[in-house]
Amino acid sequence: MPPRPTKKILALHGYAMNRDGLRAWLPPLETALQDGAEFVYPQAAIEVPAAEVRAMLDRYQMSLPETKIGAGQNWCWYRATDEKPPRYSGLAESLDQLQRFCDSRGPFDGVLGWSQGAAMAAMLAAAQQNGGGYDFGLRWLVLCGGFMPGAALVKPWFETPLAFPSLHVVGKKESEFMRRRAVQLRHAFVDSAWLETPLGHRMPVNLPRYMQRIAAWMALQLKE
Repeated sequence: MPPRPTKKILALHGYAMNRDGLRAWLPPLETALQDGAEFVYPQAAIEVPAAEVRAMLDRYQMSLPETKIGAGQNWCWYRATDEKPPRYSGLAESLDQLQRFCDSRGPFDGVLGWSQGAAMAAMLAAAQQNGGGYDFGLRWLVLCGGFMPGAALVKPWFETPLAFPSLHVVGKKESEFMRRRAVQLRHAFVDSAWLETPLGHRMPVNLPRYMQRIAAWMALQLKE
């Protein structure tokens, strides 16, 4: 039997991270999927000031070595304003950036996103189906620590349910606000699965049982 062709998976890092940080988390998935998948990591283009990184760490009760803050290491796909609803500064530019990336490095079978990267992944799917003018070629999504985007610009994109298989990985100890937005995001999809971890706003990279379940779901999608 000839070897199964490798399929590419777009991997979107979270707010104040970079592509190398996400790459360091995913070897368990790469190992589990073996030669059937290749993760490809674009780099967001909007730099996050060090003061905002420290504020985020305080808000989520997270820690990060000082060597990982500043010096061109902290990036994001958009910056949310304090307006209600918020405005996502830089979002249009990031959508265009990712369209160019998918055109040049694809095709991509699916997308995995963490935190803001998960929200961004959902917006890619919504823009592909309902936004007009975008085609990222995506078929399915893994949304880890994701949340329903709140910007008025993208609200119309989510009015029609999204016809993509999706896996939503959410921590049991997430804040009530973040869990509510995670549930809202799940309900935006016609075909969604839910995986709850015992963590807060953290990806279960050190919990093999949960990484294996993520990999198993992805393997099913890759067989389609």
